[in-house]
Amino acid sequence: MESDAPSILLTLGTAPVMVALAIFLATFVLEDVATAGAALLAAEGVIPPSLALTTLFAGIFLGDLALFALGHLARSNQRAQAFIGTERLDRGRDWLQKRYVTSLIAARCIPGMRLPTFAASGFLRLPFRTFLLVTLIAAFVWTTIAFTVIFTFGLAAAEAMGPWRWAAAALLVLIALIGPQIIRRLQKPDTRTND
Repeated sequence: MESDAPSILLTLGTAPVMVALAIFLATFVLEDVATAGAALLAAEGVIPPSLALTTLFAGIFLGDLALFALGHLARSNQRAQAFIGTERLDRGRDWLQKRYVTSLIAARCIPGMRLPTFAASGFLRLPFRTFLLVTLIAAFVWTTIAFTVIFTFGLAAAEAMGPWRWAAAALLVLIALIGPQIIRRLQKPDTRTND
């Protein structure tokens, strides 16, 4: 019986180690798609669920650390510092420091917020130990819940939708990609407060 698993994650082959490598690499491109794909591949028996989840979590957490490091490295760029300005850096640091843990957790759950929040954490030289602990726990909890829900219910839903499942999957990917931009454009900026 031919597998219905997402072909993007099977480009390196169907051996569990190669599928795990594809999942790991996919987390650096589209984390949500990698999560859904890994769970569906595990549900179909292409890869053991424990290997899929472990690989998925490792890729996601390494990506989080890379974003922090990217921000930290950008801080040493004189042009970036001059562009932002000392006053704005201080205000940004103060604002994010007051909401650091909450912002890190929210960034894990809200699409499009990881890059700016995690890179800003590194750029503003906020405590790495806090970043490490909060993102480790948040990534583990979020990834485990998302993987488990999709693993448990995703395959049954995919089978119930029949051939329409790929159209639904493409629609979900499209929503994940453009949804945050549409929401930002619909929101009106509040110019009355600087907080």
